[in-house]
Amino acid sequence: MNKLDFSFVYKKFKKRLQETYGKEVASLVWEKANIKLKNLSAEYKNVGSDEKMMILPLAAIYLSMKEENLENPLELLNQYGRETGERFSKLIRKITSFPGLPDFLWKNMSSLMRKNSSPEKGYQRKIISETQDLVAVDILVCPLHEMAKKLGIPEITSVVCLIDKGQMTGFKHIEYTRTKALGDGDIFCDYRLIYDKEK
Repeated sequence: MNKLDFSFVYKKFKKRLQETYGKEVASLVWEKANIKLKNLSAEYKNVGSDEKMMILPLAAIYLSMKEENLENPLELLNQYGRETGERFSKLIRKITSFPGLPDFLWKNMSSLMRKNSSPEKGYQRKIISETQDLVAVDILVCPLHEMAKKLGIPEITSVVCLIDKGQMTGFKHIEYTRTKALGDGDIFCDYRLIYDKEK
């Protein structure tokens, strides 16, 4: 089974490869990437679900592109990351437009933030605010970035950050900002979520 063809996040990248490098090169890269993903999944079978979903497939694709000496692999992946973030943002917007759901999400935002950035998942964090109008957390250590560093390709973290930055703008009634990122060389990621009834 070709795992990448079933990746919710990265399966559409195959078409981008075909459009950019041609079908023959794209097929070769995709085949190599699937083999790499299988090997990485076996080697790192005990890592968290986020790393398995976001980093291992990305690493397999990126390394396969580099092996074929393709031009600007990271640039192409970053572009895909931006577009995927926008696509997910629209999906999230539709979902969170159901009556009552935005208020329910905001009411539970602090607990969702704590769960998704928990030490159990490999994060180190500093909670800045959990007020009625602002939920803010600084991520000091991100397991996705750590996994990319472990694989020797920390630069791919930028792709994941672009997806995240894009998709987080989709929540109805929630204004999201992030000006710093570990993947960009900053010492933390600054997540700021503001309740905005007009958004």
